[in-house]
Formats: sequence, C-alpha cells, structure tokens
Amino acid sequence: MTDRPIAAGPRGFVDSGGEQIYFESYGSGETVLLSHGMGGNHVVWYQQVAELASNFRVVTWDQRGFGRSTRRTDEVGPGPAVDDLARILDHLEIDQAHIVGQSMGGWAALGFALEHPERATSLVLADTIGGIYTPSIRQSFIDYGQLMASGPRPDEMPLGQHPAVGPQLAVEDLAKSFLYGQIGGSGPQVDPATIFSLLLATDHTDRLEALRTQTLFIVGENDPIFSPTLIAEATSLVANSEIVVIPDTGHSPYFESPELWNDALSEFLQRSG
Repeated sequence: MTDRPIAAGPRGFVDSGGEQIYFESYGSGETVLLSHGMGGNHVVWYQQVAELASNFRVVTWDQRGFGRSTRRTDEVGPGPAVDDLARILDHLEIDQAHIVGQSMGGWAALGFALEHPERATSLVLADTIGGIYTPSIRQSFIDYGQLMASGPRPDEMPLGQHPAVGPQLAVEDLAKSFLYGQIGGSGPQVDPATIFSLLLATDHTDRLEALRTQTLFIVGENDPIFSPTLIAEATSLVANSEIVVIPDTGHSPYFESPELWNDALSEFLQRSG
C-alpha cells in the first residue's frame, strides 16, 4: 500500500445492448479489470481494490442482473458479458487491460481474451474453467450443479455459510463470512439455474489454440466446484499458462485469503505488463 491518496476515477453506468451496466474505477497505471462470480458484484472486490489501486488502475463492474446493473432484456450470461466488458473499456478509453475473472466471471474474461486478443494484456482465471471443457470437467460441473439444485439456497443456510466460501471462514471470521452473503444478496438477482445452463452451453475449448495471452489460473486448495485437479486439467490445454493453488481456501480465495491471492496476482501482473 501507499501513504498517498488513491484517486477515484470515473464511475457510473454505460449503455450496452439495452442494459445499464454499472462500473467503478480507482487508481492509475495499467488497467486491471475484475469480473465477479455468481455470488458477488463489484463490491465483493473491496480487498483487491484497496491493494491494487496503489499501482494499477482498477476497474470493477456488475454483470447483467447483478449489483446495480439492469436485466431488462432476457440477454444475460457469458455471451452478453463479453460485449458489456468491451463497452466499459471503450467508454473509459482503455485500449488494453489485464482481464481477471472469478468463477462465472471467468467465462466473460476468457471470452473477451478470445474475441479481443489485442486488448487483453494478460488473463487471470480464478477458481473457474471459464468455458474450458473436457469430459471429466463437464461431468464434474454437472454433478455439482445437481448437488446445488437439491440443496438449500444460500439464504437458507446457517449464518455465515455459503457454497462459494470455504466453511473455515465462518469459524475464523464469522462477520466476514456473513458479509460475503450480504454482498451477493444485494441488488437484482438472476436465477442460478439459468446462469448454470448458460455456462454449460458456453464452450471455448475448440478456440484455445488461438489464445496467446499469458494466463494465470488461481484456485483454492479445497474448492468444491473446481478442484485444483480440474483446474490443472484446464491449464494443460492453455498455452503460456500457469497455476497457483491458495492453501486452506474454498471457492473464493480472493475473499477468504486476500493477502495470498493478491500477492499471487500482483506477482503475475508485474511479469505480464
């Protein structure tokens, strides 16, 4: 961190495909754009913005139907998210950015890097396959989706528990674990089953040979959705890629163990600029 004040940049809404997409920006330098997962919105990155904005220009945003972004149309999910992401960068007059995607956000991040390779300085896929499928990855994702569909909704779980956060966080810091659920529960919501079906249908595997962007996969050691084994399988299909495992964390190590996650990300960004 730095002792000097970090400047707040533009924030607000951008028109994209009939929707109003909310974004915020802080700091200066090379741009790092953070795309949240299904359990979050732009607020969930508070531990990354505070750390990264002393060295980078950090942009966060809400996908359609999350946070402050609208869902007036039926067009939601990873396809429109790629266009929305590009529209935000255009609005901010940013030619290139480090693109980071967490879980659901990984589909938007990888899709953007494939559609706009010249604009992705680097790519970070955090606890996500981002649309990379092998038979075992696809089956594991389907199995998890069925498990979640038959279980309690996040708002029905005990205080501080959430499927996207490792159970140890509720033991170590119940208030922080509770905060995760509160952040994800604010604003309009998209039916998780709808998003899940769109993620399954969005397969980037056949396009990976064209991907030349330096790529980092980050995954929690105990991620119940995308285990390190599955992420390593996805990593093996991406040229110029590497993997970092964050110990003692679940599906959201950026939230659960931000110091280790931020260090891994910062080290990668410094090598990829």
